[in-house]
Amino acid sequence: MKKPPFRSYSPNLIQEPAVYRLNEAVMHFGESIKEIINEDFGDGIMSAIDFYCSVDKVKGVDGKERVVVTFDGKYLPYSEQKSEAMVSKLKQRSKISLS
Repeated sequence: MKKPPFRSYSPNLIQEPAVYRLNEAVMHFGESIKEIINEDFGDGIMSAIDFYCSVDKVKGVDGKERVVVTFDGKYLPYSEQKSEAMVSKLKQRSKISLS
């Protein structure tokens, strides 16, 4: 790797064949992966902040080289956030009741 990776999106990047195929694979299998995550962990998502990605080369059963891409992200369960539980609203209420 000659340049460090970047966290942005360039419309030209998707035209690069390897990036296009990787995007295609994620889009094709994304819904199934999401369902498996929800089955195994419950409702939630994989973090893209606390995240590692590795790329490995293995030999397939036919002896040909294969690419293994591993996404390793922290699981974040969904949590319902109710406005009445907001700290700022609780502080406002206590100020009003003290007045």
